[in-house]
Amino acid sequence: MRYVFAFLPTFLLVGVLNAQALNYLGIRVGAEGVYQGWEYDSTYNSFSGSTAGSSTAAETLQVNQEFTYSGNLGRGILRKRYLSGFNNDTTVYVDTVYEVGGDMRRLMIVGTDSNATLGIFFKKLDVLAIKTPLTVGDVWTLGVAGTSVAAEVDGDGDYSLLDTLLFLLDTVKVLSMGTLTVPAGTFDSVYTIHVAVRGKLWSSSAYNQTGSSSESWSDTLIRDYYVFWRPGVGLVKDSMYQYVEFTPFFVTVRVFKWSVNEMVYHSVPVDVSERDFTDHGGITLSGNLLILKEDGVVHDPSGRVVFRGEGSVRLSRGVYFVVEGRRVYRVLIR
Repeated sequence: MRYVFAFLPTFLLVGVLNAQALNYLGIRVGAEGVYQGWEYDSTYNSFSGSTAGSSTAAETLQVNQEFTYSGNLGRGILRKRYLSGFNNDTTVYVDTVYEVGGDMRRLMIVGTDSNATLGIFFKKLDVLAIKTPLTVGDVWTLGVAGTSVAAEVDGDGDYSLLDTLLFLLDTVKVLSMGTLTVPAGTFDSVYTIHVAVRGKLWSSSAYNQTGSSSESWSDTLIRDYYVFWRPGVGLVKDSMYQYVEFTPFFVTVRVFKWSVNEMVYHSVPVDVSERDFTDHGGITLSGNLLILKEDGVVHDPSGRVVFRGEGSVRLSRGVYFVVEGRRVYRVLIR
């Protein structure tokens, strides 16, 4: 019996629509991130032995939408994910996040409730994802404990008999803050957030093999998810460990899954003008004089390069884009 869970919370983005929480977290329209990592899963069956498999993973995140959701500012994150060895395992969907005061809520992907002739429709839960500003020691809950969801989560592809995921406990805690090095570079002020979910799973695959509804419930489901988040940048790294155990008719089945993803590229657009901006990172703006403290490239809206390197350049009125390292600034000269 092999179970592949499509439970994929990845924390990739106020009555007044001021983007307080989303901008603080770095979830700005136009932000992009590219991640690489691996997934490993294994199944132990006390009757038939163990099986294991592994895949490399690639994922892209792009904040590409802004809208009003339930009267609050919302943004959409286009996610694309590919696992090696599975030609049909590319997933593409929009992850919706929105803010209420200083909190970021998220429509969390739990599984799929219909393949709609291979169109795939995801099941989503509205959860309290992140409280801002991030503070070491802060604790809150996603808000799903005590609820159940019917969706295809065990990987058997049976939409005629959906699985049931029962949440018994959910806790989120900011564990620490420090420096983290990933392929995209070294980031300071990175917060480590631990998301712990405990519950039980009723599996249609187990039911089809045992014919017993009661034997199809797992004894336990444990999911520990670690998010490494840099305010102003976004998700830098994540890792997940999941464990599910069944004992149908005295046969023990244990299913493990691990995954790690690290950022390899990142770009965040930043709007600046001479009225609200004097110094930001490696660039300084004074009137129409733009000063680059590090190597960079200045483009006009048509894409033409108007300056390259370090130093200063005087710009005419208009909009310019400055590429400095892995960040992109939108500069407005009035």
